[in-house]
Amino acid sequence: MGDLLEDDLELRVGTLQLSTDNTNADNRRDNASESNRNKNELIANSSVLSGADSLSSSTSSFAGRDARTEGTTNSRPENEEPERTVYPRYDVPFSSENIKDFFTFRKGVVENAIQDCITALLFPEDGEYLGSWLLTEITLWDNEKERIVLLTSRLVMTIKYDFIAMKQLDFKKTYLDDLDTIVIGELVYPPSSLVPRINGIATGVTTVVKDCVIDRLCRRPTGGDAEAKVFDPKYFEPRERNLRGVRLMWNKGEPLSMKTAWNPFSQDVPFLTFASHPIYWHKEGSVEDRSMYDMETFAQKLQRAIESMASSSCCIHHSPIVIQSYVGVTSLLHNKISLGFFKVRGKFSF
Repeated sequence: MGDLLEDDLELRVGTLQLSTDNTNADNRRDNASESNRNKNELIANSSVLSGADSLSSSTSSFAGRDARTEGTTNSRPENEEPERTVYPRYDVPFSSENIKDFFTFRKGVVENAIQDCITALLFPEDGEYLGSWLLTEITLWDNEKERIVLLTSRLVMTIKYDFIAMKQLDFKKTYLDDLDTIVIGELVYPPSSLVPRINGIATGVTTVVKDCVIDRLCRRPTGGDAEAKVFDPKYFEPRERNLRGVRLMWNKGEPLSMKTAWNPFSQDVPFLTFASHPIYWHKEGSVEDRSMYDMETFAQKLQRAIESMASSSCCIHHSPIVIQSYVGVTSLLHNKISLGFFKVRGKFSF
């Protein structure tokens, strides 16, 4: 599809160069351009409703643009300004200390859980088994939840699993034939959303309290530049997700009904959104060893599965994924304390 678009663009450019002296041709091109702009506006409007800002060709590669690429260098023209640096603590979900509270961080827990799900839930009619992952599902209301994801040649299975009692709680099958759109890209909020601002304030307050109060009770203040850095106003700047995801949709571009959009317990949401599990950034080993927690690996195999299906009409796009959250106070609290993950929480575990 991307090649067709490129050929079409090249053809139009050639026509523009050969007919610069023809007034009538110019008028026809203007009318055609106006028609194309109107068509693009309709596509953009429907893409917003389906979860993407601007849909582009799927021929681009899977570029790791998040904190996973830390330590790698990309070639950049000399005259191009360097990218704005972001404090590392905002790029990586959770800290290396808190990540050990996750039950899934313990050796062998995820592997045993996945094997249990494969044995109990997959049947020959579900198709050929292609892979399994532990990912973060992001709900319609921007809540993060820990999920096991199984991929076969016919379906995607999302499993809610109790990693404390080591048992399945719920599962959902989504057949690949039903998918009409897959979007891969950055997780973003609408321009009018207050979530980035609220997240920045909350994160800044948490950082200052930790550095000024908690850390100073445990060690002697260093003073100087370190002391001034604590109150850096950048800590309070709006914080976007800084995270990539993949969204699977079967709504055919139609907007959500009011009943679904305003019901936090609705089971009729026509899309699934996944991101990498927080353990990905903290698990020891190579990229291959951590691929079980990697959204990008899942997206690649999902794309191959879709492309190998002759009957599938699913379109794959690389563009921002819009999270329709405008205030998000409850989701911010939910995600900050990891209510969607099984963790050790003081004297309790849930």
